[in-house]
Amino acid sequence: MSTLILCLWAFTEAFIFPIPPDPFLIALIVANKKKFIWYCMLCSGFSVLGGITGYYIGFLFWDEIGVHITESLALTDQINSFKELYNANGSLAVFIAGVSPIPYKLVTIISGISSMNFFYFCFFSLLSRGLRFFLIGFLIFWFGSKVQSFIENKLGLLTLIIIIGLGITLLLLSLV
Repeated sequence: MSTLILCLWAFTEAFIFPIPPDPFLIALIVANKKKFIWYCMLCSGFSVLGGITGYYIGFLFWDEIGVHITESLALTDQINSFKELYNANGSLAVFIAGVSPIPYKLVTIISGISSMNFFYFCFFSLLSRGLRFFLIGFLIFWFGSKVQSFIENKLGLLTLIIIIGLGITLLLLSLV
């Protein structure tokens, strides 16, 4: 039953549920360290499946409703410019949202709205969600509940700081 809850939680968090599955994943691994790889795989896989659902929600919303709204508000050019910009950097956006505290669900839906390349969306979702959940899994496996407080309170911020630091470094290197 707990595995089913993890799968449903990871799936729905990717497009609607507000709380990430991290705390439940941590609890399952603390309770049964032998299955940590299995739990991380399930969490990653169902999160990506939920992301695909979010992608299609955005894609269908845009085709059915969004186009008409932007046309009536005369925002078609601005939206098309945003979609072009997003698609040029969408893979990076998916990766960053997948590993950081930025809500992944926003990026899944925006990726669908902008009709981001579906293969890239799936690839970077699997890469980033897998990295996130396996990092958590390995930390809990190696250090147990001692590291739980750090993961819950500081890992997201640390990840965001690292991503911003890498971004600034790449920007500075491109200027040289």
